[in-house]
Amino acid sequence: MLRSKTRWQAAEVDPDLCGQLAGKLEIHPILAGMLIRRGIQNPEQAERFLFPKLDDLHDPFLLDGMREAVERIQRALDQKEKILIYGDYDADGVSSTSLLMHVFRGLGADVDYYIPHRFREGYGINNEALRLAKDRGYQLIISVDTGISAVEEAQFARQMGLDLIITDHHEPPEILPDALAVINPKKPGCPYPFDMLAGVGVAFKLATAVLGRVPEELLEIVALGTIADLVPLVDENRIFATYGLKRMNLREHVGISALLQTAGIEQEVSAGHVGFALGPRINASGRLDSANLAVELMITTDTEQALAMAEELDHMNRERQQLVEEMTEEAVHEVESQPERHRYVIVVAKPGWNVGVVGIVASRLVEKYYRPVLVLGIDEEKGMAKGSARSIPGFDIYKALTACQDLLPHYGGHSMAAGMTLPAGDLSRLHDRLTRLAKEWLTPEDYIPLSVADGELTLDNVDPVLIDQLQSLAPYGMGNPTPLFIVRGARVNRVQLMGQQSNHLKLYLESGQRQLEAVGFRLGGLAEEMTPHAQVELLGELQMNEWNGKCTPQLLIRDMAIPHLQIFDWRSNRVQPERLAAIDEHGLFICTKSSVEQPIIREKAPERIAIWEDLPENGWEQAKTAKHVIFVDPPPSLELFCRGLQFCREAERLYFIFGDAPFDDMLVKAPSRDQFKVLYQTLRGKGPISISKHMPALMRKTGLQKRVLSFMIQVFEELGFLRIEQDWIHVNPDPVKRALTESALYQRQLAGEQVLQKLVYSSYRELCDYLYAHMAVKWNIGGKSDGLQREDSGDSRLSATGDSF
Repeated sequence: MLRSKTRWQAAEVDPDLCGQLAGKLEIHPILAGMLIRRGIQNPEQAERFLFPKLDDLHDPFLLDGMREAVERIQRALDQKEKILIYGDYDADGVSSTSLLMHVFRGLGADVDYYIPHRFREGYGINNEALRLAKDRGYQLIISVDTGISAVEEAQFARQMGLDLIITDHHEPPEILPDALAVINPKKPGCPYPFDMLAGVGVAFKLATAVLGRVPEELLEIVALGTIADLVPLVDENRIFATYGLKRMNLREHVGISALLQTAGIEQEVSAGHVGFALGPRINASGRLDSANLAVELMITTDTEQALAMAEELDHMNRERQQLVEEMTEEAVHEVESQPERHRYVIVVAKPGWNVGVVGIVASRLVEKYYRPVLVLGIDEEKGMAKGSARSIPGFDIYKALTACQDLLPHYGGHSMAAGMTLPAGDLSRLHDRLTRLAKEWLTPEDYIPLSVADGELTLDNVDPVLIDQLQSLAPYGMGNPTPLFIVRGARVNRVQLMGQQSNHLKLYLESGQRQLEAVGFRLGGLAEEMTPHAQVELLGELQMNEWNGKCTPQLLIRDMAIPHLQIFDWRSNRVQPERLAAIDEHGLFICTKSSVEQPIIREKAPERIAIWEDLPENGWEQAKTAKHVIFVDPPPSLELFCRGLQFCREAERLYFIFGDAPFDDMLVKAPSRDQFKVLYQTLRGKGPISISKHMPALMRKTGLQKRVLSFMIQVFEELGFLRIEQDWIHVNPDPVKRALTESALYQRQLAGEQVLQKLVYSSYRELCDYLYAHMAVKWNIGGKSDGLQREDSGDSRLSATGDSF
């Protein structure tokens, strides 16, 4: 058995509704089901989703405050007033700032931008920046991607005679800033039909209203900020992403083209490239220093200058990656040094931690521990802690921080991510409060990662037509995730490791006549956890793989499970410590008394060792809960083996690591009854026989080898048919008639012979057949292959026939 890393959930849909939608749109039923799961239940909605159009963008004047903002901006343009764009230092803020810079420059405005320094000023509008703007003659300030919580700052701006227009998309507080205009689709009472725009989306709506048209030439900037900010790619965001990526692939925007070149993206640009390559490079500027470099890249028209700036951002991103690795390692140490403290919510803080990357570190910890995480850097001079939070479904981190707002001078965000500032001395109190909330809001199941699939498939369902239609759902992102499917009923035909370090996995799956290749990047370690021909269940992404001009369906593995008992055949006379080291630390090792002092056994805890010789008397209580059972030594008999198996009811994996070395003193096959008769008749009626002298003659007479004859003579002696004095055999002229099976030596030979046949020299398939046959009755494992015998059949009888002389 191999357990999946996450909980898999495939939402069901109404089959009738699915069939109707598939029929009307002439699409694959699976695709119709996926649309329904995304809340699209009629053909009109589906058409808008599958074929996004700019005409479907909403009227920007539906945004509350838009008309007042446009009128004030128009007056500023007419009167040549100085306009300042006040942005944020992340990719969304940089994109928003750059977009309005392009718009106002195009209108001939006297415009500039200002982005606060993350470390010196922190997030959001601040009074010192407003005072500086006033001193420099600015009369109108337009915030982008920030400002919704700037109640005091808006009042300060009004007192100074500055007109402030706020455009934002973050959750609004109970009290809104008293600005000239506040534009936010989340604002209470705002009639705008879509409230999940990114900051750059709101800025784009403002640009559309000011220009009186949809500025298509700016859509790639909108797509960059929208995708990087992880807002749901539905409704207008889907339109922005679709058309923005198309423009991005034209390579016409000087700054973005330079960034693509530096990132080594030569193929068609996807949402994944934006999220994992472009966004992090844009963010690196504001995380390590000032975000101005990223804005300059986005507004420059000089190709050489753009390439130089893109390379600098790339260098900064590598610095950021190294910093994240170091901080993550330190944070993990903090968590694991006090595991009970961080059982429900993780809160780690340390002086010197770069607050520009704490959000990334928090995301890493969520991936590793799957629980809400706060990571903060401490400014020891000011006695303040500043950081970021990342959460899991079921724990609204913004709501949780709001419940602790008396401890937080500044905080903001949404249900899954937030930022905060608080006195360092209050960190422990905040941790305690969040822990109490987590205990109230979350169940034990909530701490197991959830993977939501778009449906269950068999290999029969996988075909190029389906995969081709799935592409119509792109671009993928938040709210429209990459389609994942649960594939069941497939058998692994072959396992292959790929990559220079053999750290990638490739499975060749088959079911009946259907075949499919499945690839798992960085999953090479799972190869040692799979047995040949295992029945697997996979969670993955369907795609077409092109190789040597041939396109074939392929599954990109995200998670994997093997739902049945696995039998690992590592039989050998060579000790394999490297393989044993990978076995679950709670595995049970079964051996003989003589093996207890072997290195692979000696260091195990007593409760992890079971001894064959102890089974008849004591039983194996520790075997009843063991998930992994390792047979270090073969059993003395199949009877004992079968009895021992009954204790291993919870076993998910059985490992066989012994060879035939324990049987060196045994015959491969016991002599037959007739052979025993021939030898006895040869010996009977003769006087004392010298073993050393007459052995060659006995070998010629019987046609048996010396080792076999020695064994037979010992059996006869045990049964009283003869006695041996030194080198001489004395035959009993009138022995009591006895069966061969009364000889312990003979019984041991028969028992060992059966063990050799079934457990040592058997093929892997024969070994599995034997085990499943003897375990299916009690464990209901099933899966017996042709010729398997039940436990009460002749194949499993452990007694020999009672031939006698």
